[in-house]
Amino acid sequence: MSQLLRGAAHIHSHNIVHRDLKPHNILIRKKASFEVVIADLGLATHINADNYLFTRCGTPGYVAPEVMSIMPHEKLFN
Repeated sequence: MSQLLRGAAHIHSHNIVHRDLKPHNILIRKKASFEVVIADLGLATHINADNYLFTRCGTPGYVAPEVMSIMPHEKLFN
């Protein structure tokens, strides 16, 4: 778990968000040592202070219910 959190923190430090982190996208590589790898950055995006993430994306079965219940951003600001 600590390797997964360090990996997420690393991509976040470069202003990138994965947007589809789920068990299927967490790989374990065993060579000389146990190593966790975050895979499938196909939905990843670069973010900055002016860019909010309003696009609903990801695997529906893994999206948090509170994300699914949010109104489209056009309605949030009207």
